[in-house]
Amino acid sequence: MTYLQYHLVFIVPLLLVLAVVTARRRGALAGPYQPDDRHAWMGYWALPVIAFLYTTPWDNYLVYREVWTYPPDRVLGRIGYVPYEEYAFFILQTLITGLFLLWLLRRDAAGRGQEAVPRRDAALVRWGGAAFLMGLSLLGAWCLRSEQSLYLGLILAWAMPVLAGQWAFGGDLVMRRARVYWTAVLVPTAYLWLTDAVAISQGIWAISDRYTLGPGVGPLPLEEMVFFLITNLLVVTGVMLFLHREALPRVQSGLRWLTPWLGVTILAFLLRIPVPLWPAGFPLLATLSTSLLTLAAWLFVARHAGAARATGMAALGVTLGWAVEKLGSVTGWPFGVYSYDGAPGPLLGGVPLLVPLGWFAMPVVTTLLARGRAWLSGLLLAAWDAGLEPLMTGHGFWTWADPRPLWSGAPLLNFLGWWAVGTGLAWLFTRLAPVMFTRPERPSPALAFGLEVFFLPGGLLLLGQPGAALGTLLLMGAAGLLARTLADRRGRGATRPAVTR
Repeated sequence: MTYLQYHLVFIVPLLLVLAVVTARRRGALAGPYQPDDRHAWMGYWALPVIAFLYTTPWDNYLVYREVWTYPPDRVLGRIGYVPYEEYAFFILQTLITGLFLLWLLRRDAAGRGQEAVPRRDAALVRWGGAAFLMGLSLLGAWCLRSEQSLYLGLILAWAMPVLAGQWAFGGDLVMRRARVYWTAVLVPTAYLWLTDAVAISQGIWAISDRYTLGPGVGPLPLEEMVFFLITNLLVVTGVMLFLHREALPRVQSGLRWLTPWLGVTILAFLLRIPVPLWPAGFPLLATLSTSLLTLAAWLFVARHAGAARATGMAALGVTLGWAVEKLGSVTGWPFGVYSYDGAPGPLLGGVPLLVPLGWFAMPVVTTLLARGRAWLSGLLLAAWDAGLEPLMTGHGFWTWADPRPLWSGAPLLNFLGWWAVGTGLAWLFTRLAPVMFTRPERPSPALAFGLEVFFLPGGLLLLGQPGAALGTLLLMGAAGLLARTLADRRGRGATRPAVTR
């Protein structure tokens, strides 16, 4: 059996049956869940395009690494490394799962289980679920360190950030139809498991033993089962969110918050997602990401204090940051004995460009999170550096030669120096733009610190440093929690009515 014959036997007939059932329906395409057929069709057809664009580079990388292989006589041809029929599978699976979901939504005409999730539970479902899924993406990053777990790691690192984003946006919305949701996920998944097992047994494609853990059911490896489960989770979650009548108001509400600085911040962190597939590109991606975070900080300050003051603060942070790093790398003070020899470019006077840029962007982030408390901003920066030290030394940005190492080669003096310089910069920033830091808008660039709590441990797991990853997670998490607690106290104090005699 060839790959084309597999489609003609197992995939195309099922799609045609679902298409006929859909064409003969009575009422709206998605039933009462979304009465507007035009909106429903738009979501249905948009998702295969998104799936195709997002999956294509990932799939090519898997075939390039020979995680999947296809005998030449079983496929018609290839674009890049991937057979034509595989590209068709991206689209066909999405169409089948989508039509099956729409059929279930029509049958669930009474809307059973669509009552709203209580507000407190909704926040737990959304953010707790997103945190759990991001945790799985970190597990994926860790799996990429071993050949045997490469396939599982690529699945989790590729899919879980997207699923976490979906869940953060509307996990509570899809759980209003939990029975429909899980049925729409599990039934197509089980069917594709069966057809995948047939395809593997027929030799249409093969899954490398070298890159898989070993457990499975018959010829079907565990990783293939996880793959189809997760891809159907992405499809069903995406369609249900697009069609839900409360989704558009959430998007509109979110767009009101989408200022230029926030868009640039999001882009800065999106640039880190390709790192697991392109480890050699880390220096370039890290420099671009830090540059964008610096631009985001400048845009935020300019929005509140004007472009001239923002430029002055940026010049202050970058100049002072470069000077103290140059001094430190030459004299060993105030951070300890280290060197930038052999650091990847671009360099600014012998210092990697991202370092002085960070000395503007990072203090803006931490001073916002600290609500203007300079000492706390310095503490947050020191906790942040606890993650940067093992990550950046692991990628060759600097090397330590201090005789009294405490953490990843860095001595205690390094963290005291970070606290002192960070506290000084925060104090200067709060004098230049006091209202911006004591009464920041929400959201603010402070969210970058929370994102780093996930991204830095993920990067350390990719380097094979689970201890450093755990330490970074605990230190940054504790520092962030302290800042949040103190901010809440200040907020309650500001709203407490005055007591008079």
